[in-house]
Amino acid sequence: MGPARAHDSHVAAWRDRGWVLIEGLVPTDEIDAATRDLREMFPTAEEYHADPAGERLRRIGQPAEAKAAYTWPAAGPGFRPDQHRWQALFPFALPELNRLCVHAAIVDFAERALQTRDLRLYQALASAKYAGETNYEQPMHTDRNHSWLPARNVAPWWHLETFLYLSDVNEGNAPTHLVALPDSAGRATTVPLAMPKGDPELYAAELAAAGVRGSLLAYRTDVFHRGVDLTAPGAARFILGLGFKVAGHDWIGYHTQQSKSTSPAWVRFAEGSTPRELELFGWPPPGHPIWDAALLDETAERYPDLDLDPWRAAL
Repeated sequence: MGPARAHDSHVAAWRDRGWVLIEGLVPTDEIDAATRDLREMFPTAEEYHADPAGERLRRIGQPAEAKAAYTWPAAGPGFRPDQHRWQALFPFALPELNRLCVHAAIVDFAERALQTRDLRLYQALASAKYAGETNYEQPMHTDRNHSWLPARNVAPWWHLETFLYLSDVNEGNAPTHLVALPDSAGRATTVPLAMPKGDPELYAAELAAAGVRGSLLAYRTDVFHRGVDLTAPGAARFILGLGFKVAGHDWIGYHTQQSKSTSPAWVRFAEGSTPRELELFGWPPPGHPIWDAALLDETAERYPDLDLDPWRAAL
């Protein structure tokens, strides 16, 4: 079983060194229960490697080849569209997987790292990688595509990126490689990438974030990191990517869930959520000035099984 909550040392490591792996933050039995039906979203490692082309055709059809602004060489690091072929966005068709996105231990860590309860979950996706699907090697980079602005990694302006491991992650199935902030000092985080020949010292300082399923990898947006290839035959890797920001920081963003507000998956998730969990998606909490009796009645029609008593009590 993992710890009930992250230790203060984990929060300090995220702030001071830029990244931390919290081993077993979510207990493995909870991960296993939530991923029991994951094959409905992604093929298992065995299914994929038994028939890669067939699994792609059956599950995602034959999409047009993604057009990249730059054609990367077959060998070496690059940002290849096929690296993100197997993804699904929240809300998922699997209710238990949706609940992991707002797991109390993860939200607690985000609150302590960002020093506020007024948070938004601005990114939520599930991702699968399979050995041989493509070259997953990436250059060293920072996540500049999460904000209109360069990273301001001081309170209250910073934001938090996390990967929740849905499968065991080891050297053979692509643990993310990251460089601690003291080891990347003096490098501008506004550069698009750093290639191995251009900055061999940076690559020499990278560490692999391997951990059992249920572990949480948390990193700051000024941390240099990269995806790596799956080297073990027949390997696969499954994660949840979750990003948190302070409410009101509209220059930061990635996924917008409001477009899914009429989907059965969202309605079911909302009806089973607490006011605090819904607030992470921008839902007005009890006591917000938007609420009146008429709006609550209309909300009850849209979400028949949502307990609106906390909102009515706050009128």
